[in-house]
Amino acid sequence: MPERRDSKVITTVETTLVPDSAETYRRLRRSAGEQHIVRTDLVPAMPDEDPADEEVRLAGLVHFTDFQIADLASPSRVEFLQRREGQPEWARMLPAYRPQEFLLAHAIEMTVRSINGLVSGDPGRWDIALTTGDNTDSAQSNELDAFLSYLAGGTIEPAAGTRGFSDAPVGLGDENYYNPEPSSHDQWKRTKGLPTHAGALAASAEPFDGEGLSLPWLSCFGNHDCLVQGRSAEPSGYDEFLTGQAKPVGVAENAAPPGDKLSAYVEDPTWISQGASHPIERDSERRMVSKAEYVDRHLCAAGSPQGHGFTEDNRSTGRAYYVYDELPGVRMIVLDTTNIAGHVDGCVDQRQFEWLEERLVEVHTSYHSESGEMVKGRGGDRLVVIASHHGLSTMTNDYGADSETGEDRRGKLYVADEVERLLHRFGNVALWLSGHTHVNSITPRPGISGGFWEVSTGSIAEWPVQFRGIEISAGASAVRLRATMVDSQAPATPDGTLSLEDLASLHREIAANDDGSVGGLYAEGTVADRNQDLLVSVSSELLTNLRSFGAER
Repeated sequence: MPERRDSKVITTVETTLVPDSAETYRRLRRSAGEQHIVRTDLVPAMPDEDPADEEVRLAGLVHFTDFQIADLASPSRVEFLQRREGQPEWARMLPAYRPQEFLLAHAIEMTVRSINGLVSGDPGRWDIALTTGDNTDSAQSNELDAFLSYLAGGTIEPAAGTRGFSDAPVGLGDENYYNPEPSSHDQWKRTKGLPTHAGALAASAEPFDGEGLSLPWLSCFGNHDCLVQGRSAEPSGYDEFLTGQAKPVGVAENAAPPGDKLSAYVEDPTWISQGASHPIERDSERRMVSKAEYVDRHLCAAGSPQGHGFTEDNRSTGRAYYVYDELPGVRMIVLDTTNIAGHVDGCVDQRQFEWLEERLVEVHTSYHSESGEMVKGRGGDRLVVIASHHGLSTMTNDYGADSETGEDRRGKLYVADEVERLLHRFGNVALWLSGHTHVNSITPRPGISGGFWEVSTGSIAEWPVQFRGIEISAGASAVRLRATMVDSQAPATPDGTLSLEDLASLHREIAANDDGSVGGLYAEGTVADRNQDLLVSVSSELLTNLRSFGAER
């Protein structure tokens, strides 16, 4: 493994990266930094005698999400659907392709190194990192192995299983896919101005040494970690197709069922892969992993804490939600919001909903009952941070409720309104971290007990390739959540050297020009979605406890 470097990490407080929209192809440039703006949406006016320098620090979290690590030669991939853009019945199956996808390993590695630099540059400030899911793209064993390798460090093989990317879209010689080499005159260069970057394809396939994440880290389960292409439950016999030697490159004539294609795909994803194909090498590790295996692989993975949040109880039950109580005065509750029946958005099943209520009761001395009365809890007060792949805006998927029987029966599926109503009964809930939308956003969620902040962070796979620091501190009158965006420390502009940094920079610049991405061209969000001081009202008793916890650090 390479030595970790202690070079200073530049956050967006000091300088921001912004697209220059003067030309068709948006290059990135440095601009003025963004200072933190105090948000009092959820608190009364703050008194003058409550300065930030009298606050007591509790914890520092690093939030990153949506790596979307894809086996680019996988038979399950449907990048050929991108040419259906503009056809309404196909809209919910898109996007299916990212022109920068062959450079994702370099973008992830630069993110890991940037987090390490942030940590080493200010020892003691950051305690733990958290991913909120979609760590893989199609729940395959080799994708999960790649994800765990990126965070553990060691030899990284960006083109594993693709014969030097010759089996990936970038190497197929198809004008519908971007290729950086001078010999390519693909439509991405012709219509969107994507650049020629000589030698980038061969360089991007070369193995390199990954640093590994220096912080302890927690994991989370997303729809792409569970479903075929993040959309469909695995049909019977699908692994035989996945591990075979043919990669579909188009939809067969008249194969598509009528109507909305996502609904048809959720019912049966196999019809989409019966057209022309390209020969690939067999790979037994293209098989899909179950939720139980996903948990087990984390329990066996390198790094700390053991299991990365998952426990032996998760292993025995096959459930992917848990609590983490190792931060002083803080309980983190990590949910599994995937709908195992299919579709991309989220929900919470009945068993998990009841479990969530129990875990909240445990860290409240008092809370509201369903009827609005105050009742006593079962334990001492702790500040609560929720984390999940889906946030409230995408907890809309009750597909397949009551579809299982016996021990697997999920019962009622709870969506946004019901989950939010539950959380508002508990006044110690301060923050909900999520991903999925690939957009930076911050939303106040006021409620009967004061409310909480919902904070979503954009994808590492797409523009703006950022992660977010969240610092939690307790003042005399409120809890402060300081949210700070940090760019990957790759250069603002590719320099053509074909180094790791150059390729990561090329990834981000191309991503900034992909108007068909999940997050879109403005996924960085507004100023109000980035560097903010988010204030939360909690009881005086909890505030006193938090300050004493912090003073003991």
